[in-house]
Amino acid sequence: MDQANRGAEDGAIPGGRRRLLLASMAAGLLPLMRAWIGDFDARTIAFIPNASFAGGYGAMNRMVAPWWRAHGLHVRVVDLTGRRSDVAAQLGRCDMLYVCGGNTFHLMRCLRDAGVVPLLRALVAHGAPYVGESAGAVVTAPDIDYIAPMDRRREPATTLPSHVHAGARTPGMGLVDLHIVPHVGGRFLGAPADAILRGHAEDPTYVGLRNDEALIVDDGAMRRVRTRSMLAHLL
Repeated sequence: MDQANRGAEDGAIPGGRRRLLLASMAAGLLPLMRAWIGDFDARTIAFIPNASFAGGYGAMNRMVAPWWRAHGLHVRVVDLTGRRSDVAAQLGRCDMLYVCGGNTFHLMRCLRDAGVVPLLRALVAHGAPYVGESAGAVVTAPDIDYIAPMDRRREPATTLPSHVHAGARTPGMGLVDLHIVPHVGGRFLGAPADAILRGHAEDPTYVGLRNDEALIVDDGAMRRVRTRSMLAHLL
C-alpha cells in the first residue's frame, strides 16, 4: 500500500459535512433516502456492487440498481475491478454513493485494489451522501476484522480463491468511528451478529442494526430510523 492510501485509511476523516445512511438491507430504503436527501431524485448515484460478487444473495442485492432506474433515478453502476482511471472518473461524475451488501472482506480488498479509498473519503468529506448496505455499512468502520464471524475472509473474484490468513489485519475506510453490526435478530445472520455484539458489549462504538433499521449520521449527529419494510422485518 502506498503512503497516500495508508494515510487515507488510517485515522479520522478530515472536516466537512459527513452524511451517511448505514443499513442492514436495501428493502425499504428508497422512501427513507427521499426523505433524508431533499434533491435525491436529481442526483446521480454511484452504485458499487462488488461485495455482492462474493455474497450468497448477490444477485438480489444487485437488483437494487435496475429497480431504482425503473423509479426514474439516475444510477451509474461502478465496478471496482475496471481500469483505475475509468473507475475514478465514473465516481467523480456522481454526487451520491451507494455501496451494496455481500462479503465485506471482498469489498474492502476491491476498494483498496482500485485505489479509490482516498477518493471516497474525500467525496464524503465534501458532503456527498454515502449509503452503505450491510457490507457497505461495515467498511465505513476504522477496521473490519470484527465482522469475521459473519463473513468469510476471501480474495476477490479477480484473484485466486485462496483464504486470507485469519490473523491478518484489515483496515476499513474510517468514515465513522463506529462498528456497524448488521442483521441483528435476523433469520439467517442473526446468530453471528449477536455473537459479535456480545464480544464487544463494553464498547459503545459497536452499533447493532436490525434488518428493518438504519443509522443516519448527519454532520456528527446520529439517529436510528425504521425502514418499515415487511420483507426486511421477516428476514
